[in-house]
Amino acid sequence: MLINGSERNVLISEILGKIRNKETIPADFRRNLQQIGKYLAYEASRFLDTEEVSIETPLGTADFKRIKDNIVIITILRAAVPMSEGVLEVFDRAQVGIISASRGKQLQKDGKEFQIHSLYGNIPHLDDKIAIVIDPMIASGSTLLFTLREIKNKEPLKIIILCAIASQYGIDRIHEEFPESIIVTGAVDNKLNDKGYIVPGLGDAGDRAFNT
Repeated sequence: MLINGSERNVLISEILGKIRNKETIPADFRRNLQQIGKYLAYEASRFLDTEEVSIETPLGTADFKRIKDNIVIITILRAAVPMSEGVLEVFDRAQVGIISASRGKQLQKDGKEFQIHSLYGNIPHLDDKIAIVIDPMIASGSTLLFTLREIKNKEPLKIIILCAIASQYGIDRIHEEFPESIIVTGAVDNKLNDKGYIVPGLGDAGDRAFNT
């Protein structure tokens, strides 16, 4: 399943305009990644498990629904850190897992598949839990596929992916191997260049966020 946030919410579209802009400085880039993390978390909330809760008000009793405490937010280092901060503001009772996954050798000349290097991973148990994976960009999909394979072994109830921008090629690769996954993205761009970057995209999210 795919949810395109900018088609549903003009605020997401506006934030995307800011992070796409090459003149946006790193501090503002990080701040807007955090904001888009919040808005995409709201979009993702419809797929989460809820429970009925009763509380006492000053004048009586009221019932409301809340999200169950069965969420694990998985951050792909390093670019996903600002987005994850925004998501955690929404799902503030969630557990957090971290995995490093970065591009290595280009395996195809057209830039559509890469070797992935991972030096660190700390992911909580996912049995009977919903994994929300944060990655600002789904370009070739190689990094995310590596991460999802690691997660799948832990047997989560559901996998939800949040990203600022995705390529159609990357989305198709994810859904081919993980058809049950839910992708919530800010926008879908159709083109990848020969280096595996999304066009028009926003450049390298990690470099722009951390001024490297």
